[in-house]
Amino acid sequence: MWQKRLSAVIVAVASALLLAACAGGDADADGRPTVVATTGIWGDVVSNVACGGIADVQTVIPDGADPHSFEPSLADRGTLESASLIVANGLGLEESLDDTLSAVEGPAFQVSDHVPGVLGDDPHVWLDPNRVAAMIPALADALVESGGLDRDIVGACANEYIAQLTAADAEAAQMLSSVPDDERTLVTNHDALGYFADRYGFEVLGSVIPAPSTLAQASPAQLEELAKTVEQAGVTTIFSEAQHSDADVQALAQRVGNVDVATLFSGSLGEPDSGAETYTGLVRANARIIAVGLS
Repeated sequence: MWQKRLSAVIVAVASALLLAACAGGDADADGRPTVVATTGIWGDVVSNVACGGIADVQTVIPDGADPHSFEPSLADRGTLESASLIVANGLGLEESLDDTLSAVEGPAFQVSDHVPGVLGDDPHVWLDPNRVAAMIPALADALVESGGLDRDIVGACANEYIAQLTAADAEAAQMLSSVPDDERTLVTNHDALGYFADRYGFEVLGSVIPAPSTLAQASPAQLEELAKTVEQAGVTTIFSEAQHSDADVQALAQRVGNVDVATLFSGSLGEPDSGAETYTGLVRANARIIAVGLS
């Protein structure tokens, strides 16, 4: 309850201070700066750091869409150009948006530049909430400097959200502790779970699409080799992704036999009532799905 009361007080104070605090970029009818995030995951993170209301947070890539392949419209270009700050993932996640992002002038915050321990060219940094929490102070600074928001107010909201991320991470670790050491093996649709595996002590055995981008394609030879690997390892569950077709994963499961398929929320927030409508919800939901699938 204290967190709800704190948030309410922060939003009330922020509303009173906003017109004096806002600077740079376009503002909405209430005088709030516009912050545009590429994905719904980062839009939710930004909204929490911005106290849930002192900035107009918009998202370009809709929930349920694949961020690797999303093609922007002219309206999306206009939305990006109106932003006081653009928040993008980087590391090639928004590869079909790269030309548009490069052409748009104005302040930009690339999350992957501020996340510790980046794993090569793997862009899926949000699948480790500890890494996200470590990035929050830099995001708060960007909102203050580019959006003109009050530093003390944003700082309080950032600290509250870091506490929420820490709690979600602890809950995820507790759920995953039920998975035996010899079952902590992941087979996925594409190479998306490297940060998850690094944080929670799993091994990524293989992927249907052996690349960090879904724009790559699986080959029959690769699928056959993966099927043999899955059989030899005794894997009981393989994981598809909510924003992608599971046709290849289902084909792999049928080829192996006696293997379940479970669906994760990897690159997009979930639908209402999915349990993954928020970023912290996504962290908990994926941990629960993996724990059940591998236990």
